[in-house]
Amino acid sequence: MPELQAVLDTALARADRASAERFRLLIQAGTAARAAAGRRRGTVEKSPSSPAPVAPVSPVTRAVGPGRSVRAARANQNLADAAGRVARTSVRDRTTVPGRIRPRRRPGAPSDLSPVAPVTGPIALGGAGVQGSPRGVAVHDWLTDPLVQLRAVDSVPEGGAPSVAPSLACAPPESWETSWQEARGQNATEPPGGLLAVGRSDVEAVQETVSFFSRVDQRRGGGHARTAVLQYLTSDVSAFLNGRFTDDSVRRQMFAAAGELACLAGWMSYDDAEHPTAQWAYSIAVKLAAEADDAPLAGFALRAMSRQVLDLGQPERALDLAAASVNGERYRRAVPRERALLCLGQARALAMAGDRQAATVAVKQAEAELASASASDIEPDRVFFVGEASLAHQSGCVLRDFGDLRGALEAFERAVQIRQRSKFARAHAITLGDLGDVQARLGRHDQAVVTWSQALDAMSGVRSARTRAIARRIRVMTASKPVRVEGSEELAARVEHYLAG
Repeated sequence: MPELQAVLDTALARADRASAERFRLLIQAGTAARAAAGRRRGTVEKSPSSPAPVAPVSPVTRAVGPGRSVRAARANQNLADAAGRVARTSVRDRTTVPGRIRPRRRPGAPSDLSPVAPVTGPIALGGAGVQGSPRGVAVHDWLTDPLVQLRAVDSVPEGGAPSVAPSLACAPPESWETSWQEARGQNATEPPGGLLAVGRSDVEAVQETVSFFSRVDQRRGGGHARTAVLQYLTSDVSAFLNGRFTDDSVRRQMFAAAGELACLAGWMSYDDAEHPTAQWAYSIAVKLAAEADDAPLAGFALRAMSRQVLDLGQPERALDLAAASVNGERYRRAVPRERALLCLGQARALAMAGDRQAATVAVKQAEAELASASASDIEPDRVFFVGEASLAHQSGCVLRDFGDLRGALEAFERAVQIRQRSKFARAHAITLGDLGDVQARLGRHDQAVVTWSQALDAMSGVRSARTRAIARRIRVMTASKPVRVEGSEELAARVEHYLAG
């Protein structure tokens, strides 16, 4: 992967030759695996499924008016307490946000969101099969031992349809952690601990690898080194998890590091439109976090699952997962920056489900949490990307989904202005694409063409199904007569060149 050569050279220049060599081998292995997967899939181009359209509703106000209450069901007390501390939101009723808030059900929507509920619409059984399962059916669920999933031959469901299995399309059931742990103890065929000795240095190696590839993902997209991350997870890290630990603290740290790696693999797969793989990896991340007693990490992974399900057109199930991400210790033990991220995830789900008031309060809660973050906080590395720019972008998405195009325009412009563009190239390109869409919908076609051109500039070197989806939207919009202004033909040619690459 030539795009990573500069990063490798930097690592070598710093005399970190061991790390650089490890990353080089992983990237080479990932490149070979990706080529093999490409041959299996043929030349069919994948793209994320478009979210189900939501009818515009009245704009989101910057403060919910007096006398209004937020509709909620089984609201989580931890967020209720946090919301009550936010005096500046000007919300009179702050006692029910942002917990498990459900929208009014649409006709034909599933009435039961239990783990075994049937699913209709874009989310359906699909993807490559796994060992011991019927062909073409994904059977991973919350009751499967994550160590078994990682050890299974050909367990990664690569190359499947853009869908997820219903067994993982909602929050984990009660007592889900103990089911596979008990079975593991009953079916053990060798002394607990395995053969590989695992110490603190091994934990640090996994943490360094996660940090490295997280930053590659932000700059280059999930299509770069995704298969290398998956191979590392299912080989070296899987062996560590089955190893003999020096003490229980090291064991928990290794499971947490592996959980972060699994979550990264899920996010990169989601960004690369490998949705069955993303679902598989996210579920493993949640389970590993449970074994590590790292509740905030479980919340982080559940939020990512919610985002994936939302993009696949299931807002109610996305809301169920988002509510689980802020449940109990997952929210209470998280640092303010991570709490802000969880609130934003819930706000997006609430917005798509049509609950304007609850989404507004969730955004305001995210603002308050981010404002309370301090440089002295001991933060997990996984939240390095959470900042004012991501807050502005996600807020703009909420406003856009409610039909407040002018409010969304302001938020997207803010995100574009303050984001570190080289460090977060993919997010910058996506934000510019969203900004151009809003400008075009407001009739500012000249501005939209300029913004979309900047988006294509930002996409250079980024391999992401989400940026490709932005490019396809630009192609559709530039073909519209009202948008055919000066520069639109040149822009359309650039889009075709990008999509052909």
